[in-house]
Amino acid sequence: MKEERPNEIAAGSDADVTNGSDNRPGYIELGDETSGHGSTIENRAEQSLPVRRASGPRTPEGKQRSRHNALKYGIFAKNILLKDESQSEFDSLLNGLLNDFRPEGTLEELLVEKLAALAWRHRRLFLAEGAEIRKNMEFFESDQRNRERDEEVKIARLSDPFINSGLIRNIQNSDVLKRCQDLLFELRRHVEKHGFNLEFDKRILETIYGDHRAQRLRKDLCDSYEIWQQASQTPEEERLREDYASPMERRRSFLKLIDEEIVLLRSDQQSRAAVQTARTQLEIVSRSVPDGPGLDRLLRYEASLERSFDRTLSQLERQQRMRLGQPVLPKFEVRHSLS
Repeated sequence: MKEERPNEIAAGSDADVTNGSDNRPGYIELGDETSGHGSTIENRAEQSLPVRRASGPRTPEGKQRSRHNALKYGIFAKNILLKDESQSEFDSLLNGLLNDFRPEGTLEELLVEKLAALAWRHRRLFLAEGAEIRKNMEFFESDQRNRERDEEVKIARLSDPFINSGLIRNIQNSDVLKRCQDLLFELRRHVEKHGFNLEFDKRILETIYGDHRAQRLRKDLCDSYEIWQQASQTPEEERLREDYASPMERRRSFLKLIDEEIVLLRSDQQSRAAVQTARTQLEIVSRSVPDGPGLDRLLRYEASLERSFDRTLSQLERQQRMRLGQPVLPKFEVRHSLS
């Protein structure tokens, strides 16, 4: 009768090493009880197991994917990125091209990396084009406003009313138009409170309308003021005899003319604002394409990138055909001559 082997292993004895049913050497036949030293047989067995180290991808697909991992340290990848550009986005572009073309050998890998660099520069070209358009569109209104302010400064320097033709000739400038309205409000307040004051009133009127002695296309508030101011100097006896308007009535009549002039300027301001808004919108739309110098520069750069990309792609395809033993078309070169 065959003697049964006990399940327990004596405390302090060495574990028997067997090949086991799967013939794998180095594995310990484990028991169910703990040793007398307080550590389990399983822990002791695990300590004697062979160390398994990563051996890398084993399938053809995994090897194909991992063989290009070092390309991100290539000569193009090192120098193509600017300070604020994304390394991960460029790596994604490069890995996509590597998966598409599956290059073999240094030359093919170099050509694929060059394609990625050219595509990245093309991406940068589109960003530059967008920035050029935004610069022309978004800052047009502020630039226009700055020009109007410069004009206002130049006009303000012509302080002598006998030299210039008055602010009214430059009311296409919104600031000048507003200044004319402010001066009329100031004149109205002064006439309403103090009556006609030739020295004060004349200064305001000539600032707005220019020299009242100069020939003008139409009558303006200067002419009306001269009539009412002279009438205000009529002696009281003559006024009563000729039934002229009273000083208060003359003042109210002239104030009414000032109000009408203010309304006219406001209407003109609204009309000009509507026209200017429409013109500004059309100008902004027209600037959705870069202007002459900017467009020429971008087009030349784009043409250069496209030629380089096509040439590199042709070289890569030619190289891969040669490697695969496929027929290769003869290489044609076109040269331009000025003669």
